Amino acid sequence: MIDDDAPLPPVRARYRILLEPGESARERAEAIAREQSLEVPPGASSPEIDARFLGRVEEVQPCEIHGRGAARVDLAYPSPLFDGSLTQLLNVLWGNVSLMDGVLLEDAELPEHLLRGFPGPALGVPGLRERVAPGSVRPLVSSALKPVGLDVPALVRLARTLARAGVDVIKDDHGLADQPVARFSDRVARVSEAVREENARTGGRTLYFPNVTAGARRMEARAREARGRGCDGVVICPGLTGLDGLRAIREEVPGLVLMAHPSHAATSPGAVRGIAPALLMGTLWRLAGADCVVYVNARGRFAWPVETCQAINRRARAPLGPHLPVFPVPAGGIQAGEVAHWFETYGPDTLLLIGGSVLEAPDVEARARAVVDAAHRAAPPGQSGSGS
Repeated sequence: MIDDDAPLPPVRARYRILLEPGESARERAEAIAREQSLEVPPGASSPEIDARFLGRVEEVQPCEIHGRGAARVDLAYPSPLFDGSLTQLLNVLWGNVSLMDGVLLEDAELPEHLLRGFPGPALGVPGLRERVAPGSVRPLVSSALKPVGLDVPALVRLARTLARAGVDVIKDDHGLADQPVARFSDRVARVSEAVREENARTGGRTLYFPNVTAGARRMEARAREARGRGCDGVVICPGLTGLDGLRAIREEVPGLVLMAHPSHAATSPGAVRGIAPALLMGTLWRLAGADCVVYVNARGRFAWPVETCQAINRRARAPLGPHLPVFPVPAGGIQAGEVAHWFETYGPDTLLLIGGSVLEAPDVEARARAVVDAAHRAAPPGQSGSGS
């Protein structure tokens, strides 16, 4: 327990910074610490303010990036800088520094009192399993309604096909919004009804997650409408809505599974500036309320290194204060014939999102069913993999 009169622990952040020839890593680190906390030169603040609010350099470690001189620097930001919002957390960790070339936010260590102030996932791994595959320990399977341009009857037919195949989660493509060809309200009403009918007919437990990403008011209205139509979850792009946009749906429209999609996430494993994928997707999205975090898989259209994918997986499942583990969702061009490999590589607490290589098949239902069957076979030894 923290003494009420004792100062609260700081937030610690690790940055990786490229250096110009002859540049001092410590001086650069001190400049970042000041920029991210007080944003004034040393003579413009009092000793009292410096003592309470100024970021501090804790460690500087030389390294190389692409053959260039660089450093990893650990900074500590005093607790009074933060106000309990994810917006301000990100403002301190990645505010003005986001305007600088060659600076990457690699990691952050949040004290317990701050972790407890964030909502985290409502259901996480155990809650989503209970809804779609109770008693099962197998990996889960998701597929998408796409491409944009299909009308509502076509989307309904596709949803029925995927539900008959036993897909655990059917999600809207993140490009589906409120286009005239498939208006949001009509699409959600008819697709959710179709999935319920197929579940009743087959005994399945397929869930449908419409995409509700929009401005704050419209997004909340769409999330409420989705819940009112019986949808168990929704898709949100935190890169477009902001972390507190995701958090608002978690807190204002309770009970929904939140699937965070990486559109506009502005992160990649080879970047020399930005926020590292594992921290952004595995920690920050999770703190904001995501139950599932979508990222781009190795050997797909984006071909992230498998080490980056595994780092996101570990973060999504690792202890994080009081917060539940969440499902990592590898996506982005996964081939149907390789799903057994990815189930084995990533383990049972994985929700594999496979779209194009299912949708391009002459028999979509058969190919989707083959992916679902592979997920059942991937249950750990001694487990049935049953539950849906």
